[in-house]
Amino acid sequence: MKMLAGQIIAPRQIEMIEIPIPEAGEQQLVVKVEAGAICGSDLPYFLLDTSHPSLAGASPPLPPTLSLHELVGTVAQSRSRRFKEGDRVLALPYNHHGLAEYFLTEPDLVVPIPQGAAERLVLSQPLGTVVHACLKLPNLLGQTAVVLGQGPIGQLFCALLCRMGVLRVIAVDLLSERLEISRKMGATDIVCGDSMVVTEAVWMLTAGQGVDLVVEAVGTEGTLNLATRLVQRGGIVMAFGLPHRKQYDFAFNDFFYKEGRLINSVGPNVQRDFPIAVEMIAHNLIDVGPLVTHCLPLSRAQDGFLLFAERREAALKVVLTTG
Repeated sequence: MKMLAGQIIAPRQIEMIEIPIPEAGEQQLVVKVEAGAICGSDLPYFLLDTSHPSLAGASPPLPPTLSLHELVGTVAQSRSRRFKEGDRVLALPYNHHGLAEYFLTEPDLVVPIPQGAAERLVLSQPLGTVVHACLKLPNLLGQTAVVLGQGPIGQLFCALLCRMGVLRVIAVDLLSERLEISRKMGATDIVCGDSMVVTEAVWMLTAGQGVDLVVEAVGTEGTLNLATRLVQRGGIVMAFGLPHRKQYDFAFNDFFYKEGRLINSVGPNVQRDFPIAVEMIAHNLIDVGPLVTHCLPLSRAQDGFLLFAERREAALKVVLTTG
């Protein structure tokens, strides 16, 4: 039996090929994909960015099925007592190998999901990573926060921080169209501009005090250092954006004398964090509808990745479907 799968054969170029459907080994599952959402962490593979830590030494073509990992579907084959064929699940593939009609996984990487739109429930995966990060934070009731970067992750942070009692959520991005969505996701204030513009705006909004929490959801050296400048004395910087390099020039001296706290988060804990996210989306406690800007069939993965990578047509979350 064959399945459709994507293979990156050159920078920004995906070829759709047919390869055998994987077979489940002991305590493994094969999941038939309903929907997969493209994530920023998939882009280094699509761009074939060999300067990125995850692609050091790689050369084209990459192995088939790289890279997609935000996935929902139904169990097609099970060799585990915890799941049976036909179960609807949110699941992680092994090492981002999910750009295909079927993928291989194991029970610890899988949680059940209810009925509902696949293109929305698939966002339980990125929301689960945000849940994982927010569970590391103290009580935020009545506090102020800045979220640097308003891609899908930054938008989900805005939504969840509001749910956690943050009174002022300042969303920051260079793209004004993303900031309009931020307002729908719970941002009380939006700032569009470079680090100087952002710094001045945050000082004005906080009467020169800075904020209690800054979430860095971009992953660059510049935004990480901007976060340390925006936080007030004793405040927290949440480093969430995946690092673009192995080492950063970090302005530690200033942050040290602020007595700031740096928390990083990669996560998640699948069995703890994903079910929380699934329930939030299933019961519309967080409406992820505004984030899903494009749905394309898996056969058009090339178009979907270009939309996402180049931010065409105000793309925010691009979902590939097999229906």
